[in-house]
Amino acid sequence: MYENLYEKIQKSCGYVTVVLDDEIISEGSCFAFTPDGEVITAAHVVTGRVPIRKEDYSDPNAKIFVKFLGRPVIEYQVSFCSLSIQCEAFTDVIQLDIAALVPKTRQEVEFFYLPARIVAPKLGELVFLSGFSDDLSLPFNIDKIAKKDFPGMPEFFSAMKKGYMADMTGPLIKRAYVGNHRRIFAGDSSQNITIEVDVFYLDSGANSGASGGPVVNENGEAIGVISQRAVTSASQESAPDLKVPAGATIALSLHPLDIIHQLRKKHTVTHPI
Repeated sequence: MYENLYEKIQKSCGYVTVVLDDEIISEGSCFAFTPDGEVITAAHVVTGRVPIRKEDYSDPNAKIFVKFLGRPVIEYQVSFCSLSIQCEAFTDVIQLDIAALVPKTRQEVEFFYLPARIVAPKLGELVFLSGFSDDLSLPFNIDKIAKKDFPGMPEFFSAMKKGYMADMTGPLIKRAYVGNHRRIFAGDSSQNITIEVDVFYLDSGANSGASGGPVVNENGEAIGVISQRAVTSASQESAPDLKVPAGATIALSLHPLDIIHQLRKKHTVTHPI
């Protein structure tokens, strides 16, 4: 019933690998939302940690690679990474876990993409979420049983580090319903902006690796980005703050894209943010 939609989502999803000094510091998912290959992901996928720090995503030694099915690995650069809002009523800065990346060099071939729709999700709406989750593994666990010194294997493992896992597994697509959603409004007088974003919970769990993947409606439009898996308390006397993954996924709507566009238009921020 959804075969064409699944194929579109699959071809639009990318595998993100961030490398610093030849070491992988972060991996995750993304999705193209323009035919030129601009992608949306979660900000923490770019930095490898939270809170989001400018020195992490602006480090000239860090390299970001994205691999789409059937395409060579492409090096990307940050267009913007997170949006920080300072509210007088809060003791801490609000950081939105969303980022956009662009290819470092112009690509001649158009990308499969999911048009970004800036719309609030509807409670009970059927959606699809996709990403390169750690639910997936290589067929027959060949990455574990392969002899690393066998001819050709060093090149194989090197390719895996740059995202060729995408060709070997593809993303995992799940169906879910919007089980809860709340709209957040926040104002930042220093930038003279008011931001709105929907934080919504999906009744299907997305595991590590799927962060940055798309939330897609039945029309094939991206309406959100996967931020994280929800957690629940498993408090014990020996570990009162213990939390474990729950069965839901937290996602953000794409409303921040509007704010980023406004900020650039006003020239109140530099590029990248």
